[in-house]
Amino acid sequence: MLKIQILVLILLGTFISAAEARDVSAQQAGVEYARQEVEKADVQNKSDLKDVADAEKLLEQRKKAFELQTKRLADDRKKAELSKKRLQEANVKYGKAQAILDQAWKE
Repeated sequence: MLKIQILVLILLGTFISAAEARDVSAQQAGVEYARQEVEKADVQNKSDLKDVADAEKLLEQRKKAFELQTKRLADDRKKAELSKKRLQEANVKYGKAQAILDQAWKE
């Protein structure tokens, strides 16, 4: 009977060790999976941060281009206003000159 009890204890110890070994293996697998997920998340985060930096650079370039275009538009409007004024002045002079010529032909 004592031999059977000893044998049962030995077998129980073996099963417990095997179960604990499986628990450790499962935990190691879980840790490895979690580490891989951290690596994937880190790669994704770095990619997203690069995308943000690229988008910020592009936005800054577009802001500068917009500001430059706005300045050009203002300059073009000033030029158009000046040329309109010169056109009006030229038309007035032309009208006067034509009136003088017409008067000269009548006399």
